Amino acid sequence: MASNNTTGRAKRGTASYAAGEYLHKHGALTPHALFAVVDMGHKAGHQEDTLQRGIRSGWLVQQDDGKISISNFARVHYDQLEGEKVRPAGKVAALREPTSVFTRPALSKKHIPNPRGLRQDIPAWSVREKASFKSLGGGQS
Repeated sequence: MASNNTTGRAKRGTASYAAGEYLHKHGALTPHALFAVVDMGHKAGHQEDTLQRGIRSGWLVQQDDGKISISNFARVHYDQLEGEKVRPAGKVAALREPTSVFTRPALSKKHIPNPRGLRQDIPAWSVREKASFKSLGGGQS
């Protein structure tokens, strides 16, 4: 059977993601201290299961001294999130400049009239027959 060598990324809003955020900011903690800080469930058995799921997924890591930390993959993820700065609202869009003839793009050729003028000789093959409508009574309208 093939082994899974990829690390699963915890989804936002999950206990593993919240624990990873806290551990990234404050460093490794013991499981009991982590349970006191991060909501991983109400019952002790559920907390342990949630913690073990985070460790099995590779998002969280248990160190040799028994403390819980985040994996290198998770550390890179949180470092990238810290690098994303939210720009102030006034700096998001450039100031609007009025358009001028020199800055706007040229018109499409389909909107520019033919410089030789309109066609005067209309070939007979291009003229449609006059449309007529017949009523149920048989008369022409």
